[in-house]
Amino acid sequence: MLFAIDIGNSNIHIGFFDDEKLLHTFRLGTDKNRTTDEYAMLIKSISELNGYKIGNFDGVIIGSVVPSLTNTIQSAVSSIINAPILNVGPGIKTGFPLKIDSPSELGADLAANAAGAIAKVGAPCIIIDFGTATAISVIDENKAYLGGAIMPGIQMSLDALQNTGLLPGISADVPISLLGKNTKDCMHSGVIRGTVYAALGFANEYKEKVFGGKDIKLVVSGGFTKYALPYLPESKIHIPNLTLEGLNIIYKFNKNKVIPRTK
Repeated sequence: MLFAIDIGNSNIHIGFFDDEKLLHTFRLGTDKNRTTDEYAMLIKSISELNGYKIGNFDGVIIGSVVPSLTNTIQSAVSSIINAPILNVGPGIKTGFPLKIDSPSELGADLAANAAGAIAKVGAPCIIIDFGTATAISVIDENKAYLGGAIMPGIQMSLDALQNTGLLPGISADVPISLLGKNTKDCMHSGVIRGTVYAALGFANEYKEKVFGGKDIKLVVSGGFTKYALPYLPESKIHIPNLTLEGLNIIYKFNKNKVIPRTK
């Protein structure tokens, strides 16, 4: 079995794979103040609470966009799982070419999303990840990663409004009116619907300018997708655990490069 870890700015998403099958997932809040031992205890206890013995894993893959936590999590996992660990980064095979200015700058999450989308729905496609940031990625018919756009995510934008002092305590977890009748509703509509409309605007522009107006598959994922779903087209393809699925794919591409650990 594979132990996959997606370290994001808001959550650490962990999944267990048996070949292609995602068996179970859970999340930990991203906390830079937790120690290696604390993370090790949490990961081990939650995994085994759900019936998955740490000793049953044959490999580990880590994709991180929080550099300050990468070594902490790797050390924590290394202390409880005696299996080879692969970090997604420069030099790792992803299964697709990168047609961007600096391939080494591509985040592990976006690389995993692309690998997962290509494997699950094929190419070409456009991916929208509603995470801490909202990221749009474009994959062409040759499976090449062409680039995209990144903007503040739903909760990040809500937090920015909250910090003005005008709107204390709001969250994304409320029904969103199109036509706000009070300050809170107006801000909710502006942020949540606005984020979705902006992302779809990029997607539609890419369809026109990159793909000549063709109807390209739209893949959506990310922790805040549940708030965006009501305002997305019916044709969208929602893959809730896309990043983890992609990490599993990337591990398979690099399995022969992983050095087994000695017990």
